[in-house]
Amino acid sequence: MQPVTKLRLLGIRLGVLCLASYWIAIFVGTHLPKLPSAMPKLNDKVMHFTAFFGLAMLLCYCTNSPRVWRRFPLIVAMCLVYACVDELTQSFVRGRHSDPMDFLADMAGTVTAVVLYATVRWFWLGQRDADDSVASTSAT
Repeated sequence: MQPVTKLRLLGIRLGVLCLASYWIAIFVGTHLPKLPSAMPKLNDKVMHFTAFFGLAMLLCYCTNSPRVWRRFPLIVAMCLVYACVDELTQSFVRGRHSDPMDFLADMAGTVTAVVLYATVRWFWLGQRDADDSVASTSAT
């Protein structure tokens, strides 16, 4: 899989830098002993859903493959494996514990992001192809 974006910062694609920074941030955030009191009070499941929605969306954006229907299941699988590892390693942190409902929230965020990205991509490519065919017929 190759990154889509061509923008670079210090020779590294910007999308990949954003993905790496985001992934590190959610790893650190889920392994802190206690959430800082300055954080807004959000439901834990909403935070898990949002974190994995963002992770899956960035993975979709930063990867490219001509085999779309192979790419998206790989992204889902990668996020779900990470969600399992994340939940298991949280039990080693004082004040944290593994929760199967957190995993379900992670899965819901991942699947929602991939389905949304794939749907928007499908409509966008369909519209682009339609615009290209109209432009080519009007040029002749």
